[in-house]
Amino acid sequence: MESTGINEKGTILVPVDYSDYSTLACRYAAKIATKSGSSLCFFHAFYSPAFDLIELTGGLQSQQQLRADVTEKLIESETSDMQEYIKKLYTFSEYNDIDKSRVSFEIKAGLAKDELINLAGELKPSMVVMGTRGADKKTSSIMGSITEVAIKRLSVPVLAIPEDYKFIGGQNMRRILYLTDFDESDFMSIKKLLQFSKLFKMSIHCIHIGPRTDKWEMLKMDGLKDYFQKIYQENSVECHILESKPDLLQSIDKYVAENDINLISLTHRKRSLLEKVLKPSLTKKIFYHTEIPLLVFHS
Repeated sequence: MESTGINEKGTILVPVDYSDYSTLACRYAAKIATKSGSSLCFFHAFYSPAFDLIELTGGLQSQQQLRADVTEKLIESETSDMQEYIKKLYTFSEYNDIDKSRVSFEIKAGLAKDELINLAGELKPSMVVMGTRGADKKTSSIMGSITEVAIKRLSVPVLAIPEDYKFIGGQNMRRILYLTDFDESDFMSIKKLLQFSKLFKMSIHCIHIGPRTDKWEMLKMDGLKDYFQKIYQENSVECHILESKPDLLQSIDKYVAENDINLISLTHRKRSLLEKVLKPSLTKKIFYHTEIPLLVFHS
């Protein structure tokens, strides 16, 4: 059965490549697991050169056996590396309250993005937490590109932790900025966001990008405020319309700085080919721009 909420005792899937930014993601995932009671599953994929590098004159069966043997030995080596990595994670305070029985790992031979999609389909995690390179390095980063694929193709929430994220315990988990487009799918995302925010008693800033002079936009924002108050009795939610001038990302940056936002969240929607050509995805823009964690839901 597919997980329906971030705060239930599901499984948090954490892809790793043993880098420093993977470790940041593992520590952040541990924070969530401690509060939610979730299990942690670390995932690492490697590409086996056996299929490309081994040229044999023997029969097909002997070739297949040798390739299988080579891949099996590589899996043994990768498993040892993962076990050592998990030992390292337990030197961080975030793992003090996580029993090792709640931690597992998966090692797969293949392309990381494909294996991640397959594993997520089998595991049905409550969310995926991933580390990514800095904003100026993601275009050439394997983990950056895999995170982008995960955001596009997975149906579960994806939390991307940039390598420039300042990891200071619970102090930087206080305020969430949610970007709303007043779409119906926002209500399901907001429900999950509230579950997440309650784990850490985080306040929510619900922002719509648009002209403040548009009366229809103002009416929809007022309706969203009423929704928060009547359905969730939430007093720790601020709702505002944010002008995109002179630049959308600059406007978001300014709001983030002025309000000490610790996490940005939005809903990723599938778009038509024409929309992709004419209007770049806001999700992608923010993903390659922000230096604070990005939590993406899916419509």
